[in-house]
Amino acid sequence: MSATPSGRPTDNREEALSRADREAAQVAHEVAQRAIRRLDILEGVMIGGGAVLALLGGAAVAWILVGVGGLPFRGTWIVVSLVLFVVPGAIAIVKIRRDERADRSRGRRDRGAGADEANGRPAG
Repeated sequence: MSATPSGRPTDNREEALSRADREAAQVAHEVAQRAIRRLDILEGVMIGGGAVLALLGGAAVAWILVGVGGLPFRGTWIVVSLVLFVVPGAIAIVKIRRDERADRSRGRRDRGAGADEANGRPAG
């Protein structure tokens, strides 16, 4: 038997369990870090793909507008490509922030309801 820093005696089973828990936590941390790296790479690939599609779409629209309206190709291509990339991105960011705000307010309501129920009052 050994003792903890507080002087409490421990047996080898507790030490082995603690060691196993630490090793399991370390493995879980490594797996999570690997998943985060892969998701970061995927995010970059998706953003790059969106940029390429915006450039191609901008070129197509600019080509049409040059033939129809006589607008300069390069300037039209730049403006349309930026619109095709920035507008959907801004819409996505607004939607994500709205969802996060809703999740936070839902979490506050859930915590508040739980506190009421714990005090013997019905939620509502």
